[in-house]
Amino acid sequence: MEVVLSHESQPELRPFVRAYAQRIVDSTGPVSVNHVPAQLEQVLNFELGTLPGIRHREHTVSDVVWIGGAQTVFAGTMELHPGVHSFAVFFQPAGWSALFEIPVLEITNRIVDAAAFHGQEMRALWNQLGEASSFEARIRITDAFLLDRISRLNQKKSVSSMSFAANLIRRQHGAVPIRVLADQYSVGVRQFERNFKREVGVSPKSFARVARFQGAVDAKLARPVRSWLDIAHSFGYFDQMHMIHDFERLGRTLPSRLIAQMGDVRPPALAAAND
Repeated sequence: MEVVLSHESQPELRPFVRAYAQRIVDSTGPVSVNHVPAQLEQVLNFELGTLPGIRHREHTVSDVVWIGGAQTVFAGTMELHPGVHSFAVFFQPAGWSALFEIPVLEITNRIVDAAAFHGQEMRALWNQLGEASSFEARIRITDAFLLDRISRLNQKKSVSSMSFAANLIRRQHGAVPIRVLADQYSVGVRQFERNFKREVGVSPKSFARVARFQGAVDAKLARPVRSWLDIAHSFGYFDQMHMIHDFERLGRTLPSRLIAQMGDVRPPALAAAND
């Protein structure tokens, strides 16, 4: 049996954090495989039990604390073995990078050992989370840790302007004209596109495509009875076939099949936290 809990972040953290999630797989359960489609959150994972089999493109993740950046292509698969016990923080597209002063570009379309960036802090937090007795206790521990990071960030005022742009594109599900964003930063469209790609690692157009795709996925997860045709219209697809092409590109399968193959990769609190 697999138990998944999730919860939205508190208001003070929402500019950086979307949600928390915890997964526990029974020690006698079978191995299951979840497909991980393109997604825009930066996800910090703490493995507190048996390591899941995370296959991301060319390699397998073997670290107990790892960070996955925004993924603008199909990200890979996750094998859930008996005894897996994971706690994850789902950040805004540039939330982790902003708090820990790591360029978004360095982890976009990558999964890396988080301890390689902030080893002592990450290992200490991993130990605290492992010693906590409940999901709620782990949230409190992580809240305190992240609020302290925010206080230090506010003193330095070092958040990248393109980080704000990336978060805005995600919140608007990609429905933000690039010209509007360029005007907000008082630069031309081409200059904005160059700046965004240099800092984020992909073009704003590609980022916006994933934002729309992710919004469609979350809408279906939030209300399974909602028709795909209605979702296609709501998220600005020309028609249902246009949406299907995006799903084949970013999720490697048809919409309904992807929802089944994803399992609990996107926990309920994420679909609910569509701010």
